[in-house]
Amino acid sequence: MARAHARELAAKDARIDPDAVVERISAAAVAAGLKDIVLDDGKSLLSKERQYIDALARDKAKLTPPEGTKPISAFWSHGLEHPDAPKNNRGVHVLSQRFIAEQWASEQNTISAGSAQTLETTQGGRELDDMFLWEPEIIRALGGEEKGFPPGYAKAKWDDISATYGGLAEGRVVVFADIGNTRAVLHQKELGTLCGNENVGLHNIHFVYEPPQSWPEVTRAEAGTNAVRAVAQFDNEDLPRYIDPHAFAADTPEARKAKIDSVLETVAPGQAQAPAVQAPEQQASPVRLPSPLWQMGVTMPSTVTARETAGPASGAESTGAPVLTLRTPATGMDGP
Repeated sequence: MARAHARELAAKDARIDPDAVVERISAAAVAAGLKDIVLDDGKSLLSKERQYIDALARDKAKLTPPEGTKPISAFWSHGLEHPDAPKNNRGVHVLSQRFIAEQWASEQNTISAGSAQTLETTQGGRELDDMFLWEPEIIRALGGEEKGFPPGYAKAKWDDISATYGGLAEGRVVVFADIGNTRAVLHQKELGTLCGNENVGLHNIHFVYEPPQSWPEVTRAEAGTNAVRAVAQFDNEDLPRYIDPHAFAADTPEARKAKIDSVLETVAPGQAQAPAVQAPEQQASPVRLPSPLWQMGVTMPSTVTARETAGPASGAESTGAPVLTLRTPATGMDGP
């Protein structure tokens, strides 16, 4: 929670003084030898700041772990409603999964240095994060659309850097979400990249949380495995790879298997029956910590990096603490 509030204060400072943020970006662009470019129409300008940010989002060197380390890469999506968390742009108190993932990585690294990371803890991720591109005040201070910063620019750059980050992952990865919502970068970019990454693959994707308890048990057992949740989506019937949790449970076993096989083959052809890609020798399984990351009385789900199981894990109950519930998905972004 402290991480979330510290980040909110930093974002508030950026909104108050966006020019200071732009000065930092401009200084980095100048140091990289970039200059504003007038485009062929003689009117439009591609600013040095835009060029620098575009390059940063694809800079593998700034996302590559330090030599000699093979960290488990964490991914996250959306957040959990909690009365002590900062408010989001809809006035709802939400603890972003980002900060839960960062705390997990921090505690893993305390046990074994260089053993875990999130995108925002890499050099490139920290730099892009500190540009506060989600804030409208920053985009205006950068010159807006006239200087190459159209609506949706922040999401596009986080899409780019997320795909770059996923392409560099090795071995086991963990996902701080229960499903990949279709409006999230996790589903749109990261999970597909991880399936197609020959150093990760389908069977090394592990969801921290068990599938939603609102699903029928047969759906949780068969469509709630790590592998299926890594490729399927459960919230938009108009988009590919959709599984309706309740209609799925009503199908015959043969129809359910055919549905899962079809979805798996679409994203990860040939991987369902293949063995998992072997994790690097330096990469131990994540250590479960004796103290939970949650608020007092709320237990961490027991499925962190677990292999596929025949059925769902038992749910954890909370006592004496606010219930953490999944927030309503953001519209059009997977941002703060």
